[in-house]
Amino acid sequence: MAKKDTEIKFIEPVEEEDIQIPEQREFYEMPVRFGAVPVDKAPIGWEVKTRRAETKITKFQHAYPTIRLPFQQVQKVEFGHSDEFLKQNEKDAKLAALFPEGANRLFFGDNLHIMRQLPSKSIDLIYIDPPFFSGRNYNVIFGDKNEVRSFTDIWEGGMPGYLMWLNARLFEMKRLLKDTGSIYVHLDWHASHYVKVEMDKIFGVSNFLNEIAWGYETYVGNVKRYFPRKHDILLLYSKGPEYKFNQLFLDDYEESINYKRWEKYIVDGNKIKGANYPKTDSRFTLRYDKWVRDHGREPKPDDIIFEVKSFPVSSFWKDITVVDPKDKEERIGYPTQKPEALLDRIIKSSTDEGDVVADFFCGGGTTPAAAQRLNRRWIAGDQSRIAVSITADRITKTVEEKIGKLFAVPDFTVEHWGIYEAPMVEKLEDSEFREFVIKAFGGRAESASENIHGLRGGVPLYVGEPSRKTQITKDDVSKFAKAIFEEKRTNSGVMLAWNFSQDAKAAADILAARENKRIDFVRLSLVRLESDEFRDHIVSKNRDYEELLSFIQPPRIKLEITKIKHLVYEFDVSESTSLNTDGIIANVQFDFDYRGRFTTTQGYAFMRDKKTKTPLLTAEYKFPKPGTYKIACSVQDNQGGEKTEIREIEVS
Repeated sequence: MAKKDTEIKFIEPVEEEDIQIPEQREFYEMPVRFGAVPVDKAPIGWEVKTRRAETKITKFQHAYPTIRLPFQQVQKVEFGHSDEFLKQNEKDAKLAALFPEGANRLFFGDNLHIMRQLPSKSIDLIYIDPPFFSGRNYNVIFGDKNEVRSFTDIWEGGMPGYLMWLNARLFEMKRLLKDTGSIYVHLDWHASHYVKVEMDKIFGVSNFLNEIAWGYETYVGNVKRYFPRKHDILLLYSKGPEYKFNQLFLDDYEESINYKRWEKYIVDGNKIKGANYPKTDSRFTLRYDKWVRDHGREPKPDDIIFEVKSFPVSSFWKDITVVDPKDKEERIGYPTQKPEALLDRIIKSSTDEGDVVADFFCGGGTTPAAAQRLNRRWIAGDQSRIAVSITADRITKTVEEKIGKLFAVPDFTVEHWGIYEAPMVEKLEDSEFREFVIKAFGGRAESASENIHGLRGGVPLYVGEPSRKTQITKDDVSKFAKAIFEEKRTNSGVMLAWNFSQDAKAAADILAARENKRIDFVRLSLVRLESDEFRDHIVSKNRDYEELLSFIQPPRIKLEITKIKHLVYEFDVSESTSLNTDGIIANVQFDFDYRGRFTTTQGYAFMRDKKTKTPLLTAEYKFPKPGTYKIACSVQDNQGGEKTEIREIEVS
């Protein structure tokens, strides 16, 4: 198994399916005796503009205009079966469009814009556990800038603002679903009824399948004025009438009368006919021992030991418990983590092996981990870089510890959208760097001449070199201006680079000031890649988009290691610093037995102070025995920067 850094990847614009909301005239038809009562048939945020005789449906574009930026693939974790999954792409165009490298995909960035760059009708099942409309502090889990920004947007305008934010995403999810696909939306009492009304409009009332209540028993607190709220709601919709569904059954060991079928558990040599449980299973052993006591002998072949009533899983799920805080295997450490058993049921019910499962609010990665274990393909994403790091680690562990030898497993990539790791951008080849910069600037890369690298709105573009240490010179300015004039495209151009020398700036100023020579009719703009001007084309579409295009630096790690006592060491990164504007260290992860790939030691993936909920920057660890160990420390800041440092220590 290998983990490696990779390059910027470009996805061509997808051919979008023309999705409309269903008319549902009969459902919204008002009785005649009430007269003409206005009914809102469109989801909140679905705007229809009427100009004279022309009616234009803008869908959600007025609130959330589409912007296209390249994906930056920052990591690829390999499991050794890539050829097998690339061959599958040759047989399935949709699969190839969704997984161009044959690898599952984990995204960091705004999920609305990521989804808009994925192909239509390519996903079998979508499960989302979006932020509940229950308060800002409750939903901000990881503390990333992008997480905080998004939640601020969600609550602007109260419930209508929340619904508009969610509707735009649900609309894209409907486009991504195959005609046989389905979607589960996980909510609580704050907004589930409002969201159902909106989903009725987007997916159609006839495609509503279930309101599932997931009941759980946890600490209720000092609740005296109402009943304790101890259930969540999952809204299940299909995209169309021919959806996939696999009925699941429960075994009732408490003699329920609500059953559908009987199974007789009969001893036949060393096996139990009709049973999925071995004789060593405690549930069988209790009944077996009781039978022996009642009959005074061991059972013989064809003796009926007991009968089990089995019945279909209903829409009330009380047999799945929340993740126990003491569960050292599954518990990651944040308050809204969902149990894998919950996702197991959802995935088994609505997909078959090899189908594609997606979760665009993946948090700590429960959905992709369950999908991976159940041999499904997956797409996942989150707006928190910390969440993405936790998910990547969890998937690697799942493959390594649980399923690596059961079946062939696809590789997976970690990809950024809009928030780019500057050191990796600098490592690109000249042509790749130019293509990336021009696409991020909203232009079209082309090699019209040696000194014109692309166009935006007909205006020629020139891109400097990848290294941050280089800068545009006076000669570069002169060559670009001459190329523009000679091709007679326009009298202006834009130069894009990390830095510009003083003589380059002076040369551009001279071109702007003089108009008595032919070449001086060319006016140039010099735009630094990290400036506001570089992202102006995004901000001009929506003032809230300013943070969607940025270059980030990895943190500077200062790791102090101190021996506390026999085999016990303290690891301190409190002197580490973020190199990004307004950046602070937001999370630290440790792997105390690093063997060429980073997988966190249990309990060290998401460390928080129990009272203040702030990140812990020190950790103690007891090694199992003396010897030489490689340890790895991964540090993330709140701007999306991440860096891993590896040390070798002698434990005594």
